[in-house]
Amino acid sequence: MVDLELAPLSVADAPGLFAFEVKNRTWFEENVGPRPDTYWDLATLTEIVREQVQAGELMFLLKSGGKILGRVNLTAADNGMAQLGYRIGQSHTGQGIATQAVAMALQKAVDQGLWALEARVLLNNPASKRVLEKVGFYRTGHDSIGDLECETFRRDLDQD
Repeated sequence: MVDLELAPLSVADAPGLFAFEVKNRTWFEENVGPRPDTYWDLATLTEIVREQVQAGELMFLLKSGGKILGRVNLTAADNGMAQLGYRIGQSHTGQGIATQAVAMALQKAVDQGLWALEARVLLNNPASKRVLEKVGFYRTGHDSIGDLECETFRRDLDQD
């Protein structure tokens, strides 16, 4: 098992996050959908991160030895429920890291007083579906993000 830390996103992380995203761009776009074109400029990304941090968004970087392996976000919190999003760098897949990261995010969600999480996974991403199922999410239906078809999942956080 890899020693992982789920560190709150900070503005100082923007350059490292930008390098991580650029390195994994093609991989991510195949598995989680594309970022807007404006995301691919360091100054713009830095401003996006600044806004997220100032707004108190629950955004985390998954790190090992200071190196960014992925990121996990708990967004759109409303009435005790939030949306879970995560992305793991291509060279770190197939090692159980995503499962560890999502399990860590569940604890962060509980610590924030959330009682449920929802997640959407592209239909062509069976690995992400397995990650969610391993940590107790269950399928609730289908949705779409723009023209991308997704399956929806949910996890109630009062489970043992």
